[in-house]
Amino acid sequence: MNKNLNRIVIIILAFILGNSLFAQDQYQFNHYIANQGLLNPAYNGTRDIISGLLIHRSQWLGMEGAPMNQALNIHSPIEETNLGVGLVLVNDHIGFSNTFDAFAAASYKIQLDRNRRFLSLGLQAGVSSLVYDGTKAEISNPNDPVFDGKESKMIFNVGFGAYFYSETYFAGFSVPKIFSNQFDEDPNVLAFKNTLDLKNMHSYLYGGYVFEMEKVKIKPTMLLKYVYGAPLQLDISGNVLFMDRLWLGLSYRTISDMVFLCEYAINNRFTVRYSFDYPISELNQFNNYGTHEISLQFDFSFTGRPGMRSIRYF
Repeated sequence: MNKNLNRIVIIILAFILGNSLFAQDQYQFNHYIANQGLLNPAYNGTRDIISGLLIHRSQWLGMEGAPMNQALNIHSPIEETNLGVGLVLVNDHIGFSNTFDAFAAASYKIQLDRNRRFLSLGLQAGVSSLVYDGTKAEISNPNDPVFDGKESKMIFNVGFGAYFYSETYFAGFSVPKIFSNQFDEDPNVLAFKNTLDLKNMHSYLYGGYVFEMEKVKIKPTMLLKYVYGAPLQLDISGNVLFMDRLWLGLSYRTISDMVFLCEYAINNRFTVRYSFDYPISELNQFNNYGTHEISLQFDFSFTGRPGMRSIRYF
């Protein structure tokens, strides 16, 4: 293998071993509070307007075969009902494998009291296209079966979630994918398998609160990610709002990442976000150009109402 390929293999192996050989990893984004429609189907339709989000994430920039993600989420309430709908498209590329998810989501919102506290329950269903192309590898053994073919498969999947929120705080729980999409454990077989395995489900528990201090709004948030056989992953973030348009913040992830977060509301319709990951582990020696994530949120309405930002700030 060439030098770049050696590096990416070392990183991938370190990442896999740190999350166990049997745990299927799922994509993640830094602005998870702004990206809740990707994380939790119950969030889709909970805002007052049609809202969309477009994201691109490049991990370990400049390294051949490094993870790269793109995602699109559009969701809306259904007028004069408690229902919401959403569309989730995610492209996840790493090394010689690529996964494309297409999910349709639906939610049902219940108002719990007069203080405008709500509980939303959601489901999503769709398909995942999985492609593994071992022929792109530069190998010393041309007869290695793992790198001697191309495998693709279309797989059905479903997920569910719950979301509780008010005007100043929120909490959510979700399992975005019930079925596990992974390679066969037999090293001589190049094939995907789709199984219902409770141990392999990724579950997410998260929450946050927005409060005001000295005329400055502060938004602490937390996300827990759990999958059997892997260390519990915790993200803790703190963001501060300046001039009612600019959010600046920091996040710490227990897999040894520090993340800089930035969000700017251009106007009532468009918001841009940027984040930069800085590893504080041994993997930092391979991270010459860092990990970058950029997104655009757009809000609009077909009824003629101007797009508006939720007063919840989430």
